[in-house]
Amino acid sequence: MKNKYDIVIIGSGIAAAALSQRLLKNNPKASILILEAGQSVKMQDSAIWQDLLVSGKLPYTKYQDLPYPTRNTPGQNRSAGRDVLPVDGSRVMTFGGTTIHWAGWSFRLKPEDFKLYTNTGHGIDWPIDYDDLEHYYGEAEEYIGVSGSPVGQNTPRKKGYPFPPFPFTLEDEPVIQAFRKLKIEYSNVPMARHGSTQTDSPHAPCKTTGTCDYCPFGARYSANNFLNEMMEWNRYPNFEVRLNSVVQEIMMKSKTEAKGVKFFDKVENKMREVSAKHIVVAGGTIESPKLLQRSKSKFAPNGIGNDNDLVGRYLLIQPWTTFTGVVKANPKKMQTVMAFPTLCTRHFDSKKEQDKGKFILANWPPATLPTTLSTMMQNGDSSRDIKKAISENYTVTINGQSEIFSEHRNRVYNLESKVNQIGLYETVVDFTKPAGFDHRLEEIKEHVQKVFLEMGAKMDPHFSTSIRADHASCTCRMAKSPKEGVVDKDLKVFGTENVYVCSNAAFSSMGAVNPTLTLAALSIRLGDHLSKSQKG
Repeated sequence: MKNKYDIVIIGSGIAAAALSQRLLKNNPKASILILEAGQSVKMQDSAIWQDLLVSGKLPYTKYQDLPYPTRNTPGQNRSAGRDVLPVDGSRVMTFGGTTIHWAGWSFRLKPEDFKLYTNTGHGIDWPIDYDDLEHYYGEAEEYIGVSGSPVGQNTPRKKGYPFPPFPFTLEDEPVIQAFRKLKIEYSNVPMARHGSTQTDSPHAPCKTTGTCDYCPFGARYSANNFLNEMMEWNRYPNFEVRLNSVVQEIMMKSKTEAKGVKFFDKVENKMREVSAKHIVVAGGTIESPKLLQRSKSKFAPNGIGNDNDLVGRYLLIQPWTTFTGVVKANPKKMQTVMAFPTLCTRHFDSKKEQDKGKFILANWPPATLPTTLSTMMQNGDSSRDIKKAISENYTVTINGQSEIFSEHRNRVYNLESKVNQIGLYETVVDFTKPAGFDHRLEEIKEHVQKVFLEMGAKMDPHFSTSIRADHASCTCRMAKSPKEGVVDKDLKVFGTENVYVCSNAAFSSMGAVNPTLTLAALSIRLGDHLSKSQKG
Protein backbone atom coordinates (compact mmCIF):
# COMPACT_ATOMS: atom_id res chain seq x y z
CA MET A 1 0.00 0.00 0.00
CA LYS A 2 1.28 3.44 -0.97
CA ASN A 3 0.91 6.66 0.99
CA LYS A 4 -0.27 8.82 -1.91
CA TYR A 5 -2.81 8.30 -4.72
CA ASP A 6 -4.36 10.25 -7.52
CA ILE A 7 -7.85 9.32 -6.32
CA VAL A 8 -9.22 7.70 -3.17
CA ILE A 9 -12.76 6.30 -3.45
CA ILE A 10 -14.64 5.52 -0.24
CA GLY A 11 -17.06 2.64 -0.76
CA SER A 12 -17.05 -0.26 -3.24
CA GLY A 13 -20.53 -0.34 -4.77
CA ILE A 14 -21.61 0.45 -8.31
CA ALA A 15 -20.42 4.06 -8.08
CA ALA A 16 -16.89 3.01 -7.16
CA ALA A 17 -16.81 0.24 -9.78
CA ALA A 18 -18.16 2.33 -12.67
CA LEU A 19 -16.06 5.35 -11.73
CA SER A 20 -12.79 3.47 -11.35
CA GLN A 21 -13.33 1.55 -14.58
CA ARG A 22 -13.87 4.78 -16.53
CA LEU A 23 -10.85 6.43 -14.88
CA LEU A 24 -8.65 3.46 -15.76
CA LYS A 25 -10.02 3.30 -19.27
CA ASN A 26 -8.96 6.90 -19.71
CA ASN A 27 -5.61 6.36 -17.96
CA PRO A 28 -4.58 2.76 -17.17
CA LYS A 29 -1.70 4.01 -15.00
CA ALA A 30 -3.87 6.17 -12.72
CA SER A 31 -3.29 5.41 -9.05
CA ILE A 32 -6.64 4.64 -7.42
CA LEU A 33 -7.39 3.29 -3.96
CA ILE A 34 -10.84 2.00 -3.01
CA LEU A 35 -11.47 1.78 0.73
CA GLU A 36 -14.32 -0.48 1.86
CA ALA A 37 -15.37 -0.79 5.50
CA GLY A 38 -16.90 -4.23 4.98
CA GLN A 39 -15.50 -7.56 3.94
CA SER A 40 -15.99 -9.88 1.00
CA VAL A 41 -18.92 -12.30 0.84
CA LYS A 42 -18.36 -15.34 -1.33
CA MET A 43 -20.11 -15.06 -4.69
CA GLN A 44 -20.67 -17.32 -7.70
CA ASP A 45 -20.88 -20.53 -5.66
CA SER A 46 -23.64 -22.77 -6.99
CA ALA A 47 -24.00 -24.70 -3.71
CA ILE A 48 -24.87 -21.49 -1.87
CA TRP A 49 -27.49 -20.62 -4.45
CA GLN A 50 -29.00 -24.09 -4.35
CA ASP A 51 -29.35 -23.65 -0.60
CA LEU A 52 -31.36 -20.49 -1.33
CA LEU A 53 -33.85 -22.45 -3.41
CA VAL A 54 -34.23 -25.25 -0.86
CA SER A 55 -34.00 -23.34 2.41
CA GLY A 56 -34.97 -19.79 1.49
CA LYS A 57 -31.84 -18.48 3.26
CA LEU A 58 -30.03 -15.54 1.73
CA PRO A 59 -26.51 -16.31 0.53
CA TYR A 60 -24.83 -14.00 2.98
CA THR A 61 -26.78 -15.47 5.91
CA LYS A 62 -24.09 -18.14 5.95
CA TYR A 63 -21.46 -15.54 6.62
CA GLN A 64 -22.89 -13.89 9.69
CA ASP A 65 -20.35 -15.80 11.80
CA LEU A 66 -17.48 -13.88 10.19
CA PRO A 67 -15.68 -11.31 12.37
CA TYR A 68 -17.54 -8.38 10.82
CA PRO A 69 -21.10 -9.21 9.69
CA THR A 70 -22.39 -7.40 6.64
CA ARG A 71 -25.88 -6.29 7.61
CA ASN A 72 -27.48 -3.97 10.10
CA THR A 73 -29.63 -5.75 12.63
CA PRO A 74 -32.83 -4.33 14.15
CA GLY A 75 -32.15 -1.91 16.97
CA GLN A 76 -28.74 -0.82 15.73
CA ASN A 77 -29.90 2.61 14.64
CA ARG A 78 -32.14 5.20 16.25
CA SER A 79 -35.30 6.78 14.84
CA ALA A 80 -35.90 10.37 15.89
CA GLY A 81 -38.78 11.42 13.65
CA ARG A 82 -42.50 10.84 13.82
CA ASP A 83 -42.17 7.70 11.69
CA VAL A 84 -39.77 4.80 12.10
CA LEU A 85 -37.57 4.36 9.04
CA PRO A 86 -35.62 1.10 9.45
CA VAL A 87 -32.12 0.85 8.01
CA ASP A 88 -31.71 -2.88 8.66
CA GLY A 89 -32.26 -4.98 5.56
CA SER A 90 -32.05 -2.03 3.18
CA ARG A 91 -28.32 -2.26 2.53
CA VAL A 92 -25.41 -4.67 2.62
CA MET A 93 -22.17 -3.23 3.95
CA THR A 94 -19.66 -5.36 2.12
CA PHE A 95 -17.41 -5.54 -0.94
CA GLY A 96 -19.74 -4.68 -3.81
CA GLY A 97 -22.15 -2.82 -1.57
CA THR A 98 -25.87 -3.12 -2.13
CA THR A 99 -25.36 -4.49 -5.66
CA ILE A 100 -24.89 -7.95 -4.15
CA HIS A 101 -28.58 -7.95 -3.19
CA TRP A 102 -30.34 -5.63 -5.62
CA ALA A 103 -32.96 -6.95 -8.02
CA GLY A 104 -31.35 -5.56 -11.18
CA TRP A 105 -34.03 -3.03 -12.22
CA SER A 106 -32.38 -0.54 -14.58
CA PHE A 107 -34.73 2.34 -15.39
CA ARG A 108 -33.78 5.76 -16.69
CA LEU A 109 -35.28 8.84 -15.11
CA LYS A 110 -37.51 10.79 -17.48
CA PRO A 111 -36.77 14.32 -18.76
CA GLU A 112 -39.39 15.91 -16.49
CA ASP A 113 -37.76 14.34 -13.41
CA PHE A 114 -34.87 16.78 -13.80
CA LYS A 115 -37.30 19.73 -13.67
CA LEU A 116 -39.31 18.87 -10.57
CA TYR A 117 -39.50 22.40 -9.14
CA THR A 118 -40.22 24.02 -12.51
CA ASN A 119 -43.05 21.59 -13.18
CA THR A 120 -44.58 21.26 -9.72
CA GLY A 121 -43.09 23.73 -7.22
CA HIS A 122 -41.83 20.78 -5.13
CA GLY A 123 -38.19 20.32 -4.19
CA ILE A 124 -35.57 21.66 -6.59
CA ASP A 125 -34.53 21.21 -10.21
CA TRP A 126 -31.40 19.24 -10.98
CA PRO A 127 -28.51 21.46 -12.14
CA ILE A 128 -28.24 19.14 -15.16
CA ASP A 129 -30.97 17.92 -17.46
CA TYR A 130 -31.81 14.67 -19.21
CA ASP A 131 -29.85 15.60 -22.33
CA ASP A 132 -26.71 16.06 -20.23
CA LEU A 133 -27.03 12.47 -19.04
CA GLU A 134 -28.51 10.69 -22.10
CA HIS A 135 -25.13 9.67 -23.53
CA TYR A 136 -24.01 8.39 -20.14
CA TYR A 137 -27.25 6.47 -19.67
CA GLY A 138 -26.35 4.58 -22.84
CA GLU A 139 -22.84 3.93 -21.56
CA ALA A 140 -24.19 2.77 -18.18
CA GLU A 141 -26.59 0.33 -19.88
CA GLU A 142 -23.65 -1.11 -21.80
CA TYR A 143 -21.54 -1.27 -18.65
CA ILE A 144 -24.04 -3.17 -16.49
CA GLY A 145 -25.50 -5.12 -19.43
CA VAL A 146 -29.14 -4.10 -19.50
CA SER A 147 -31.72 -6.29 -21.21
CA GLY A 148 -34.72 -4.22 -22.22
CA SER A 149 -37.06 -2.74 -24.78
CA PRO A 150 -37.67 0.98 -25.37
CA VAL A 151 -41.37 0.29 -25.97
CA GLY A 152 -43.39 1.82 -23.16
CA GLN A 153 -40.40 3.41 -21.42
CA ASN A 154 -41.03 6.88 -22.92
CA THR A 155 -37.45 8.01 -22.39
CA PRO A 156 -35.66 9.60 -25.37
CA ARG A 157 -32.69 7.51 -26.42
CA LYS A 158 -30.13 7.60 -29.21
CA LYS A 159 -29.50 3.85 -29.28
CA GLY A 160 -31.26 0.70 -28.19
CA TYR A 161 -30.60 -1.53 -25.20
CA PRO A 162 -27.47 -3.69 -25.46
CA PHE A 163 -29.49 -6.89 -24.94
CA PRO A 164 -33.04 -7.94 -25.88
CA PRO A 165 -35.70 -7.86 -23.15
CA PHE A 166 -36.66 -10.80 -21.02
CA PRO A 167 -39.93 -12.06 -22.54
CA PHE A 168 -43.22 -11.71 -20.75
CA THR A 169 -44.21 -14.84 -18.85
CA LEU A 170 -47.42 -16.83 -18.84
CA GLU A 171 -48.45 -15.19 -15.59
CA ASP A 172 -47.99 -11.75 -17.17
CA GLU A 173 -50.70 -12.42 -19.75
CA PRO A 174 -53.80 -11.72 -17.58
CA VAL A 175 -52.26 -8.45 -16.35
CA ILE A 176 -51.34 -7.43 -19.90
CA GLN A 177 -54.90 -8.06 -21.06
CA ALA A 178 -56.20 -5.87 -18.22
CA PHE A 179 -53.72 -3.11 -19.11
CA ARG A 180 -54.87 -3.21 -22.71
CA LYS A 181 -58.54 -2.94 -21.79
CA LEU A 182 -57.77 0.02 -19.54
CA LYS A 183 -55.49 1.59 -22.18
CA ILE A 184 -52.54 1.47 -19.79
CA GLU A 185 -49.23 1.41 -21.60
CA TYR A 186 -46.87 -1.35 -20.43
CA SER A 187 -43.31 -2.49 -21.01
CA ASN A 188 -40.65 -5.06 -20.22
CA VAL A 189 -38.73 -4.42 -17.02
CA PRO A 190 -35.16 -3.42 -18.02
CA MET A 191 -32.77 -5.71 -16.15
CA ALA A 192 -29.02 -5.70 -15.54
CA ARG A 193 -28.56 -9.39 -16.20
CA HIS A 194 -25.60 -9.69 -18.57
CA GLY A 195 -22.92 -9.94 -15.96
CA SER A 196 -19.39 -9.35 -17.22
CA THR A 197 -17.23 -6.68 -18.76
CA GLN A 198 -15.52 -9.39 -20.83
CA THR A 199 -17.48 -10.59 -23.85
CA ASP A 200 -15.80 -14.00 -23.64
CA SER A 201 -16.49 -14.35 -19.92
CA PRO A 202 -18.14 -17.57 -18.70
CA HIS A 203 -20.53 -15.31 -16.79
CA ALA A 204 -22.28 -14.18 -19.97
CA PRO A 205 -24.88 -14.43 -21.27
CA CYS A 206 -27.46 -14.96 -18.53
CA LYS A 207 -28.10 -18.56 -17.57
CA THR A 208 -31.13 -18.00 -15.36
CA THR A 209 -31.83 -20.84 -12.92
CA GLY A 210 -34.81 -19.50 -11.00
CA THR A 211 -32.71 -18.24 -8.09
CA CYS A 212 -31.94 -15.00 -9.84
CA ASP A 213 -32.29 -12.72 -6.85
CA TYR A 214 -28.66 -13.65 -6.21
CA CYS A 215 -27.18 -15.21 -9.31
CA PRO A 216 -24.65 -18.10 -9.08
CA PHE A 217 -23.23 -17.22 -12.51
CA GLY A 218 -22.71 -13.54 -11.86
CA ALA A 219 -25.21 -12.80 -14.60
CA ARG A 220 -26.87 -10.09 -12.54
CA TYR A 221 -24.54 -7.12 -12.29
CA SER A 222 -22.66 -7.04 -9.00
CA ALA A 223 -19.91 -4.48 -8.44
CA ASN A 224 -17.57 -6.85 -6.59
CA ASN A 225 -17.44 -9.27 -9.54
CA PHE A 226 -16.43 -6.41 -11.83
CA LEU A 227 -13.85 -5.04 -9.40
CA ASN A 228 -12.37 -8.52 -9.00
CA GLU A 229 -12.07 -8.85 -12.76
CA MET A 230 -10.33 -5.49 -12.98
CA MET A 231 -7.76 -6.62 -10.43
CA GLU A 232 -7.35 -10.06 -12.05
CA TRP A 233 -6.60 -8.57 -15.48
CA ASN A 234 -3.30 -7.12 -14.19
CA ARG A 235 -3.69 -4.22 -16.60
CA TYR A 236 -3.77 -1.60 -13.89
CA PRO A 237 -0.57 -1.57 -11.83
CA ASN A 238 -1.74 1.25 -9.55
CA PHE A 239 -5.27 0.07 -8.77
CA GLU A 240 -5.94 -1.19 -5.24
CA VAL A 241 -8.94 -2.25 -3.16
CA ARG A 242 -8.61 -2.51 0.62
CA LEU A 243 -11.38 -4.16 2.61
CA ASN A 244 -12.02 -3.87 6.36
CA SER A 245 -10.93 -0.23 6.16
CA VAL A 246 -13.23 2.09 8.08
CA VAL A 247 -12.77 5.70 6.99
CA GLN A 248 -13.02 7.99 9.99
CA GLU A 249 -12.60 11.38 8.37
CA ILE A 250 -11.46 13.36 5.36
CA MET A 251 -8.49 15.53 6.34
CA MET A 252 -8.38 19.12 5.08
CA LYS A 253 -5.23 21.18 4.58
CA SER A 254 -7.18 24.36 3.88
CA LYS A 255 -10.76 25.55 3.72
CA THR A 256 -11.04 24.41 0.11
CA GLU A 257 -8.59 21.53 -0.30
CA ALA A 258 -8.52 18.05 1.21
CA LYS A 259 -5.19 16.37 1.74
CA GLY A 260 -6.31 12.78 2.36
CA VAL A 261 -8.28 10.39 4.54
CA LYS A 262 -7.82 8.74 7.89
CA PHE A 263 -9.08 5.16 8.25
CA PHE A 264 -8.96 2.32 10.73
CA ASP A 265 -7.42 -0.88 9.38
CA LYS A 266 -9.39 -3.66 11.10
CA VAL A 267 -6.97 -6.36 9.94
CA GLU A 268 -3.87 -4.69 11.39
CA ASN A 269 -5.87 -3.02 14.17
CA LYS A 270 -4.39 0.42 13.66
CA MET A 271 -5.18 3.85 12.25
CA ARG A 272 -3.74 4.78 8.85
CA GLU A 273 -3.59 7.89 6.70
CA VAL A 274 -3.28 8.27 2.94
CA SER A 275 -3.14 11.40 0.81
CA ALA A 276 -4.87 11.97 -2.52
CA LYS A 277 -5.33 14.59 -5.20
CA HIS A 278 -9.06 13.88 -5.32
CA ILE A 279 -11.37 12.18 -2.83
CA VAL A 280 -14.67 10.63 -3.86
CA VAL A 281 -17.22 9.71 -1.20
CA ALA A 282 -19.22 6.79 -2.59
CA GLY A 283 -20.56 5.30 0.62
CA GLY A 284 -24.29 5.52 -0.09
CA THR A 285 -26.99 7.89 1.06
CA ILE A 286 -26.54 7.22 4.76
CA GLU A 287 -22.80 6.87 5.25
CA SER A 288 -21.73 9.57 2.76
CA PRO A 289 -23.22 12.52 4.70
CA LYS A 290 -22.16 10.96 7.99
CA LEU A 291 -18.54 10.98 6.81
CA LEU A 292 -18.75 14.63 5.74
CA GLN A 293 -20.30 15.47 9.11
CA ARG A 294 -17.50 13.64 10.97
CA SER A 295 -14.81 15.44 9.00
CA LYS A 296 -14.58 18.45 11.32
CA SER A 297 -11.55 20.71 11.50
CA LYS A 298 -10.64 24.33 12.03
CA PHE A 299 -11.40 24.77 8.33
CA ALA A 300 -14.77 23.03 8.55
CA PRO A 301 -16.05 23.18 12.15
CA ASN A 302 -19.44 21.72 11.18
CA GLY A 303 -18.04 19.18 8.74
CA ILE A 304 -17.12 19.40 5.08
CA GLY A 305 -19.72 21.15 2.92
CA ASN A 306 -21.94 21.75 5.92
CA ASP A 307 -21.72 25.52 6.35
CA ASN A 308 -25.45 25.77 5.62
CA ASP A 309 -26.47 22.72 7.70
CA LEU A 310 -27.58 20.79 4.60
CA VAL A 311 -25.36 17.71 4.83
CA GLY A 312 -27.60 14.80 5.74
CA ARG A 313 -30.85 16.70 5.13
CA TYR A 314 -33.62 16.17 2.56
CA LEU A 315 -33.51 12.40 3.15
CA LEU A 316 -35.77 10.77 0.59
CA ILE A 317 -37.05 7.21 0.14
CA GLN A 318 -39.34 5.36 -2.27
CA PRO A 319 -42.28 3.61 -0.60
CA TRP A 320 -42.93 0.09 -1.86
CA THR A 321 -46.56 -1.03 -1.80
CA THR A 322 -47.86 -4.54 -2.40
CA PHE A 323 -51.41 -5.10 -3.67
CA THR A 324 -52.86 -8.61 -3.92
CA GLY A 325 -55.87 -10.13 -5.58
CA VAL A 326 -57.09 -13.70 -5.92
CA VAL A 327 -58.44 -15.46 -9.00
CA LYS A 328 -60.43 -18.55 -8.00
CA ALA A 329 -59.35 -20.81 -10.86
CA ASN A 330 -55.85 -21.37 -12.22
CA PRO A 331 -56.30 -23.93 -15.02
CA LYS A 332 -52.94 -23.06 -16.59
CA LYS A 333 -51.24 -23.64 -13.20
CA MET A 334 -49.43 -20.32 -13.44
CA GLN A 335 -46.56 -20.03 -10.99
CA THR A 336 -43.52 -17.87 -10.47
CA VAL A 337 -40.85 -18.88 -12.97
CA MET A 338 -38.19 -16.30 -12.23
CA ALA A 339 -37.51 -14.35 -9.07
CA PHE A 340 -37.72 -11.03 -10.88
CA PRO A 341 -40.54 -9.25 -12.69
CA THR A 342 -40.73 -9.03 -16.45
CA LEU A 343 -43.82 -6.80 -16.79
CA CYS A 344 -44.22 -3.21 -15.61
CA THR A 345 -46.04 -0.03 -16.50
CA ARG A 346 -44.64 3.49 -16.50
CA HIS A 347 -48.05 4.84 -17.54
CA PHE A 348 -48.31 6.68 -14.21
CA ASP A 349 -44.64 7.67 -14.24
CA SER A 350 -45.67 10.72 -16.20
CA LYS A 351 -45.64 14.50 -16.16
CA LYS A 352 -49.40 14.36 -15.59
CA GLU A 353 -48.90 12.60 -12.25
CA GLN A 354 -45.77 14.50 -11.21
CA ASP A 355 -47.45 17.09 -9.02
CA LYS A 356 -48.98 14.36 -6.81
CA GLY A 357 -46.03 11.98 -7.05
CA LYS A 358 -45.35 9.57 -9.91
CA PHE A 359 -45.44 5.79 -9.54
CA ILE A 360 -44.68 2.61 -11.43
CA LEU A 361 -46.38 -0.79 -11.16
CA ALA A 362 -44.82 -4.22 -11.66
CA ASN A 363 -46.32 -7.70 -11.79
CA TRP A 364 -44.02 -9.45 -9.33
CA PRO A 365 -45.31 -12.58 -7.60
CA PRO A 366 -43.07 -12.89 -4.54
CA ALA A 367 -41.54 -16.21 -3.58
CA THR A 368 -43.07 -15.97 -0.11
CA LEU A 369 -46.62 -16.68 -1.29
CA PRO A 370 -47.84 -19.97 0.19
CA THR A 371 -48.85 -21.30 -3.22
CA THR A 372 -45.42 -21.05 -4.82
CA LEU A 373 -43.77 -24.35 -5.62
CA SER A 374 -40.47 -23.59 -3.91
CA THR A 375 -42.12 -22.53 -0.64
CA MET A 376 -44.36 -25.60 -0.52
CA MET A 377 -41.39 -27.83 -1.30
CA GLN A 378 -39.43 -26.20 1.50
CA ASN A 379 -42.37 -26.87 3.84
CA GLY A 380 -42.44 -30.55 2.85
CA ASP A 381 -45.98 -30.44 1.44
CA SER A 382 -47.21 -33.49 -0.46
CA SER A 383 -47.44 -33.55 -4.25
CA ARG A 384 -51.23 -33.87 -3.93
CA ASP A 385 -51.44 -30.69 -1.85
CA ILE A 386 -49.11 -28.87 -4.21
CA LYS A 387 -51.15 -29.81 -7.30
CA LYS A 388 -54.34 -28.69 -5.61
CA ALA A 389 -52.83 -25.42 -4.41
CA ILE A 390 -51.54 -24.40 -7.81
CA SER A 391 -54.84 -25.21 -9.55
CA GLU A 392 -57.01 -22.81 -7.58
CA ASN A 393 -56.98 -19.47 -5.82
CA TYR A 394 -54.16 -18.05 -7.90
CA THR A 395 -52.75 -14.96 -6.18
CA VAL A 396 -51.88 -11.99 -8.34
CA THR A 397 -49.44 -9.49 -6.85
CA ILE A 398 -48.91 -6.02 -8.24
CA ASN A 399 -46.27 -3.88 -6.62
CA GLY A 400 -46.12 -0.12 -6.72
CA GLN A 401 -43.05 2.05 -6.26
CA SER A 402 -43.96 5.67 -5.69
CA GLU A 403 -42.38 9.09 -5.60
CA ILE A 404 -42.49 11.38 -2.59
CA PHE A 405 -40.89 14.79 -2.19
CA SER A 406 -37.92 15.66 0.00
CA GLU A 407 -38.26 17.85 3.07
CA HIS A 408 -35.60 19.75 5.01
CA ARG A 409 -36.61 18.19 8.34
CA ASN A 410 -35.87 14.63 7.18
CA ARG A 411 -32.22 13.81 7.78
CA VAL A 412 -29.53 11.41 8.99
CA TYR A 413 -26.59 12.02 11.30
CA ASN A 414 -24.02 10.15 13.42
CA LEU A 415 -24.96 8.55 16.71
CA GLU A 416 -21.54 9.15 18.17
CA SER A 417 -22.17 7.19 21.36
CA LYS A 418 -22.49 3.83 19.59
CA VAL A 419 -20.52 1.91 16.96
CA ASN A 420 -22.02 -0.82 14.76
CA GLN A 421 -20.50 -4.19 13.85
CA ILE A 422 -18.66 -2.71 10.87
CA GLY A 423 -16.92 -0.11 13.03
CA LEU A 424 -18.98 2.89 11.89
CA TYR A 425 -21.02 5.15 14.11
CA GLU A 426 -24.63 4.08 14.21
CA THR A 427 -27.18 6.31 12.52
CA VAL A 428 -29.89 8.61 13.76
CA VAL A 429 -32.70 8.70 11.20
CA ASP A 430 -35.06 11.64 11.62
CA PHE A 431 -37.95 10.96 9.23
CA THR A 432 -41.58 12.02 9.08
CA LYS A 433 -43.87 11.04 6.22
CA PRO A 434 -44.97 14.00 4.12
CA ALA A 435 -48.54 15.25 4.42
CA GLY A 436 -50.84 13.47 2.01
CA PHE A 437 -48.70 10.32 1.98
CA ASP A 438 -51.50 7.92 2.95
CA HIS A 439 -54.03 9.66 0.70
CA ARG A 440 -51.72 9.22 -2.29
CA LEU A 441 -51.39 5.50 -1.63
CA GLU A 442 -55.18 5.21 -1.59
CA GLU A 443 -55.28 6.91 -5.00
CA ILE A 444 -52.75 4.42 -6.33
CA LYS A 445 -54.85 1.61 -4.89
CA GLU A 446 -57.83 2.79 -6.94
CA HIS A 447 -55.82 2.44 -10.15
CA VAL A 448 -54.65 -1.05 -9.19
CA GLN A 449 -58.18 -2.09 -8.24
CA LYS A 450 -59.33 -1.38 -11.80
CA VAL A 451 -56.65 -3.77 -13.08
CA PHE A 452 -57.79 -6.51 -10.71
CA LEU A 453 -61.43 -6.02 -11.71
CA GLU A 454 -60.55 -6.47 -15.38
CA MET A 455 -58.76 -9.70 -14.46
CA GLY A 456 -61.69 -11.04 -12.48
CA ALA A 457 -59.57 -11.03 -9.33
CA LYS A 458 -60.92 -10.22 -5.89
CA MET A 459 -58.67 -7.57 -4.41
CA ASP A 460 -57.61 -7.62 -0.80
CA PRO A 461 -58.67 -4.19 0.55
CA HIS A 462 -55.66 -4.17 2.84
CA PHE A 463 -52.33 -3.45 1.19
CA SER A 464 -48.88 -3.41 2.73
CA THR A 465 -46.43 -0.56 2.39
CA SER A 466 -42.74 -0.85 3.14
CA ILE A 467 -41.24 2.35 4.50
CA ARG A 468 -37.57 1.53 4.79
CA ALA A 469 -34.26 3.08 3.76
CA ASP A 470 -34.31 1.25 0.40
CA HIS A 471 -33.44 3.63 -2.47
CA ALA A 472 -32.67 6.37 0.05
CA SER A 473 -31.28 9.49 -1.60
CA CYS A 474 -30.74 13.27 -1.60
CA THR A 475 -28.79 13.71 1.67
CA CYS A 476 -25.97 15.53 -0.18
CA ARG A 477 -28.12 16.74 -3.00
CA MET A 478 -26.85 18.25 -6.23
CA ALA A 479 -27.93 21.85 -6.67
CA LYS A 480 -27.23 25.11 -8.45
CA SER A 481 -25.92 26.83 -5.32
CA PRO A 482 -24.70 25.96 -1.78
CA LYS A 483 -27.87 27.53 -0.42
CA GLU A 484 -29.88 24.67 -1.94
CA GLY A 485 -27.57 21.67 -1.77
CA VAL A 486 -24.20 20.13 -1.01
CA VAL A 487 -22.62 19.32 -4.39
CA ASP A 488 -22.53 21.06 -7.76
CA LYS A 489 -23.37 19.71 -11.22
CA ASP A 490 -20.03 17.86 -11.31
CA LEU A 491 -20.68 16.25 -7.89
CA LYS A 492 -18.00 18.40 -6.25
CA VAL A 493 -18.77 19.55 -2.72
CA PHE A 494 -19.46 23.28 -2.76
CA GLY A 495 -16.55 25.29 -1.40
CA THR A 496 -13.97 22.55 -2.01
CA GLU A 497 -11.57 21.91 -4.87
CA ASN A 498 -11.18 18.14 -4.67
CA VAL A 499 -13.93 16.46 -2.61
CA TYR A 500 -16.78 14.74 -4.47
CA VAL A 501 -19.88 12.78 -3.50
CA CYS A 502 -20.86 10.05 -5.94
CA SER A 503 -23.82 8.14 -4.55
CA ASN A 504 -27.60 8.32 -4.36
CA ALA A 505 -26.95 11.00 -1.76
CA ALA A 506 -26.15 13.40 -4.61
CA PHE A 507 -29.54 13.04 -6.32
CA SER A 508 -31.60 16.23 -6.43
CA SER A 509 -34.85 14.22 -6.46
CA MET A 510 -35.85 10.62 -7.10
CA GLY A 511 -38.74 10.25 -9.51
CA ALA A 512 -40.56 6.92 -9.34
CA VAL A 513 -37.80 4.54 -10.40
CA ASN A 514 -34.91 2.97 -8.56
CA PRO A 515 -31.64 4.93 -8.67
CA THR A 516 -29.00 2.40 -9.77
CA LEU A 517 -28.79 3.10 -13.51
CA THR A 518 -28.79 6.86 -12.94
CA LEU A 519 -26.02 6.47 -10.36
CA ALA A 520 -23.98 4.40 -12.82
CA ALA A 521 -24.43 7.11 -15.48
CA LEU A 522 -23.38 9.85 -13.03
CA SER A 523 -20.34 7.78 -12.01
CA ILE A 524 -19.13 7.34 -15.59
CA ARG A 525 -19.70 11.04 -16.21
CA LEU A 526 -17.65 11.87 -13.10
CA GLY A 527 -14.90 9.58 -14.38
CA ASP A 528 -14.58 11.67 -17.51
CA HIS A 529 -14.63 14.90 -15.49
CA LEU A 530 -11.88 13.72 -13.11
CA SER A 531 -9.79 12.40 -16.00
CA LYS A 532 -9.81 15.87 -17.52
CA SER A 533 -8.90 17.37 -14.13
CA GLN A 534 -5.97 14.96 -13.78
CA LYS A 535 -4.65 15.96 -17.19
CA GLY A 536 -5.05 19.60 -16.24
